[in-house]
Amino acid sequence: MYKPILYDPNDLNCYYIDVRSESEYEKGHIPNAKNLPILNDHERHVVGDLYKNTSVDAARRKGLEFVSQKLMTYFDIIQDIIAQNPELKIVFYCSRGGYRSTSITLLLKGIGLSVSWLQGGYKNYRQMVLERLSDPLFYPKMIVLHGLSGVGKTHVLNSLESENLPVLDLEGLAMHKGSHLGHIGMDKLQTQQNFENLIFEKVSRNTSEYCFVESESKRIGPVFMPQALYNCIQGGIHALLNASIEFRVDLLVKDYALCDNFDAQLRKSLIKLSVYVSKAFLEELELLIQQRDYAKIAEKLLLEYYDPIYKKSIIKHDYTRQFDVLSIGQVTKEIMAWHETL
Repeated sequence: MYKPILYDPNDLNCYYIDVRSESEYEKGHIPNAKNLPILNDHERHVVGDLYKNTSVDAARRKGLEFVSQKLMTYFDIIQDIIAQNPELKIVFYCSRGGYRSTSITLLLKGIGLSVSWLQGGYKNYRQMVLERLSDPLFYPKMIVLHGLSGVGKTHVLNSLESENLPVLDLEGLAMHKGSHLGHIGMDKLQTQQNFENLIFEKVSRNTSEYCFVESESKRIGPVFMPQALYNCIQGGIHALLNASIEFRVDLLVKDYALCDNFDAQLRKSLIKLSVYVSKAFLEELELLIQQRDYAKIAEKLLLEYYDPIYKKSIIKHDYTRQFDVLSIGQVTKEIMAWHETL
């Protein structure tokens, strides 16, 4: 009797294949899982309509017809995955570890492929994620980087991670830079489930007592941070990064203005500010957009909008250390040296 496997976030030899429909997958999936729907959204609708309005047998026949057309594709894809890395364990999953994942697993096993399915499917996985994320003991001690917009907090996190230090880049996982203009340059919106799943995977694989993170509000663009994580960040070790307005403007222009269709994305984002700033403020920004004076736009937004907001939150914390940012490399080295003393 074949047995399913249990999910282990630290087993990096598992290659997960999500056999649910594309809409189910987009809403939430195991990170890095490949989507190979047994029935796609259209096919599920067709089968469901037959089930309700014709007969169970008619629905089963149509479902079998859809699936049979994909078997060769499944076989070829899995053979290719195994050929590239024979050590990988191919694991299928569906919603509950039921018909969809077990059927394709048993069928492919029957023709000699070494595959398995995930016990309890995505539902059990999500239950594990939510349980762990709600447990304060799940998280390491947080070293929290603060600073006004443009000081380079995300760049510093990326630099620390390149030095093999533990980092939780929440803005990266949220696919949003955390402000009204935070979606500029991003391809799509993150879902709450995928945001939580990514946090779970990242924290689960952290073997350090500490983890570097950027100070964030509980909401980051379209998603919300787990309450237990937010509490751990608030109770962490806090460090403040300071940088000149010239450094901040230059960094923001490089981060934002080089993305495709920047002017249109900026105009769309500025609409969100209309309830917080004057009409004259927006009109001046529009003129600067037409002049393509991105440095002046960044400076005006920082000094007249973002800095007054963020200064209120910055004064709420006591800082163990403060760092002057002259370059990302310089401050990274200083933070690494400080980290060794903790």
